[in-house]
Amino acid sequence: MTAAAVKMKRATMEAIVAQAERDFPHECCGFVIGNDHAEEVRPIANIQNRMHAQDPAAFPRDARTAFLMEPKEHLAVLNEVDDRKLSLRTVYHSHPDADAYFSPTDRRQACSFDPSEPDYPDTAYVVLSIRAGKFARAAAFTWNAQRKDFVETPLTVE
Repeated sequence: MTAAAVKMKRATMEAIVAQAERDFPHECCGFVIGNDHAEEVRPIANIQNRMHAQDPAAFPRDARTAFLMEPKEHLAVLNEVDDRKLSLRTVYHSHPDADAYFSPTDRRQACSFDPSEPDYPDTAYVVLSIRAGKFARAAAFTWNAQRKDFVETPLTVE
């Protein structure tokens, strides 16, 4: 993924924004899958509240400030990508009543297998700021191999 621009279809962005506004005041999460000709949104359940209720010591934050993708749904989308020979274009989530930035927690989750490399190096990460239940801003982040970090990248909605 180059830092030139992350491109997303308008219908895709509208679907993600609608999910984020619907899930407010909790974080939403999901994937955008596709190819050069089409893309599809795959919302994933945020199970952070359930994990926080079960084990608050291990999961101190609730879904207002964190997300954890439901593992079976997550795996099903990855299998679909493989089966249909598509690409995982975007991982997205929202920040309720906060800015659209790539937090240290977001980076840890994006690099869950190896802290120095992302799990999906060619995938864009989009964060949506939802303030008082309404979309405020979206920002895209891509992996910069030279800097060994995620950098904000222009987001173009077509």
